[in-house]
Amino acid sequence: MRALACVCGCALLVALSACGRGGGGGGGGGGAALPILPVGPSANPPPSATGRVASDSIKSAKTGATYSLNVFIPASYDADTAAYPVIYATDGDANFNPPGNRFENFKAILEKRGAKAILVGIGGTDRRGTDYVLPGVNAYHDFLTLELVPFIEAKYRADAKKRMLTGLSLGGLMTGIAFLLEAPDKLTFSYFLSFEGSFGYQKPDLDALEQKMFDASAGEQFPVTLLLARCNSGSDCNAVPVSDLYQKLSDRHYPGLALISTLFSSTSHTQTDIPAFEDAVARVLK
Repeated sequence: MRALACVCGCALLVALSACGRGGGGGGGGGGAALPILPVGPSANPPPSATGRVASDSIKSAKTGATYSLNVFIPASYDADTAAYPVIYATDGDANFNPPGNRFENFKAILEKRGAKAILVGIGGTDRRGTDYVLPGVNAYHDFLTLELVPFIEAKYRADAKKRMLTGLSLGGLMTGIAFLLEAPDKLTFSYFLSFEGSFGYQKPDLDALEQKMFDASAGEQFPVTLLLARCNSGSDCNAVPVSDLYQKLSDRHYPGLALISTLFSSTSHTQTDIPAFEDAVARVLK
């Protein structure tokens, strides 16, 4: 098992048979399978004018830590009055794929597509071994939902129905745990984008959380999208654990859950982050 920065990990979900730049997936229960969408220059609209970046920070009473923030506001934001989807990207200050950090790489993708979405890059990569794993993830999730989201939405026109959370590796594990803590009726986020999640690292705890969610759901609708991206081209890929989680959730047939699995067959563990985000943006930002 491998994970980024300080912990080994595995993945969560069993992808469907997609490959290459990204494939598409089916879903549990009432969620219809989404079509495979093209990713690449042919799928992208012409580049838009450059947006702006605001730097900020927030001190969390839940974790006791201060987190740096970079907020990308697209050029279109100031020209209209619409509420915008917000993408909350953990490890915003991490250099997984140099020369840019995760925030900068994602910002470039959004600008290239002319996407009307706000991107929040959350710092604190040095705390990922605490914030992204149990039990520390409980306090970190409280920080995200009770402190960070209200902080951002007090400053920007945000669409509360389109809050997105994304993480890679241990951040992908945290994103999966956030889904298990929130679904089906305590949702702060409506899109959980987990890339190469290190789900094998705490599998017994994850299984217990999923069972608790299942027992509490009692057939309720899951108005949420969970996207699980994985690679399988090297020993550092979290292919098996991600696939295992996908299959577990798929077999539950959760009504209304849009469960998507994507496979990238030519990327390493960290390299999966960029094409997985490109693919996710093509799917969820219409």
